[in-house]
Amino acid sequence: MDKLEQYLDRVCRSIGGPRSLRQHIRQELREHLLDAAAQHKAAGLPEEQALDRALEDFGGPEQVRSELEATHGHRLLPVVIDKAMQWKENTLKAKWLWTTWAYLAVVLLIALEVLCITFNAVYIIPKFQKLTHDGFIDPAIVEKQGVSWMPGFLNRLSYIGDQYTTQLLLLAAAAWGLLEWCVKSENKPFIRLSVLGTAAVGLMVVVVLMAGSLVIPFCVAVPAVGRMTRPWAVEQVAAIDTSIGGLEQALAKKDWGTMREMADQASNALNRLSAGPSLASLTRGNEPPTVENLRVQLASATEALRDAQQAIREEDAERLSAALKRFQQSFGPVREASKRPER
Repeated sequence: MDKLEQYLDRVCRSIGGPRSLRQHIRQELREHLLDAAAQHKAAGLPEEQALDRALEDFGGPEQVRSELEATHGHRLLPVVIDKAMQWKENTLKAKWLWTTWAYLAVVLLIALEVLCITFNAVYIIPKFQKLTHDGFIDPAIVEKQGVSWMPGFLNRLSYIGDQYTTQLLLLAAAAWGLLEWCVKSENKPFIRLSVLGTAAVGLMVVVVLMAGSLVIPFCVAVPAVGRMTRPWAVEQVAAIDTSIGGLEQALAKKDWGTMREMADQASNALNRLSAGPSLASLTRGNEPPTVENLRVQLASATEALRDAQQAIREEDAERLSAALKRFQQSFGPVREASKRPER
């Protein structure tokens, strides 16, 4: 069999065409040679001699190769054409898949941008306008920071959305219909995709400007909220001091009813002071005491006041005096922060 494989190697090595063609020829030639060798063996020749006779009958490797090349060489061009057509078919299929995905991605992006603009125009921009109207966003600060055009952009965007939504949708539909009717070029799919991509970029610019116009003016106007909050926070500190002073006077008189009333008033003022940005309005950025420090002190003062209220319920004057002392120590930094002049 080694002799047979060597013979087949010499015959098939130089045949042109794809490897699958050479393998097919090799297999057919092997089967014919084995059939011929089997016939000689049936005639009485030994196996090795029968194979030699079959190879001799077929001719030398060069002669057989020349005949095969003459026969199968004409088949090479159809094979190449068939392979080329398969490649083209696969390429077109992949192109169709990627083109379809590109259309879906761009259309989805446009839909998300339109939904984002619609949501902000319906729900967020009116709330932003109300904050501006109520004074939480100070137009003077916005103008000083050079971003006064942003609220104007939001107002125009809201106006256009309210007044011209239907017209804009009809205009977009008409423009798309005109594109489909006028463009007959073989590059129409790419033109269509380019138009969608341009629309997506334009809407993205609107989304970015809208987001910036909502966030930046609010951030630069936050100091105005702090200025409005500080007087209220100072008022709560004063109310706490007044209530604690009245409690201490009632303690000297052993007037437990008045002490209970004063403690409740101080507790309510402490709760109001601890809510929202009140404590933050008493600080100066990163200068001590920071808002975290004041929160710790206020929590400690609240705990001391609860202990004082419990002592009042039990009418324990000694425990009440100790609780008030702890309260004064804890509340001192908050009191001092409220007395500092505002910058």
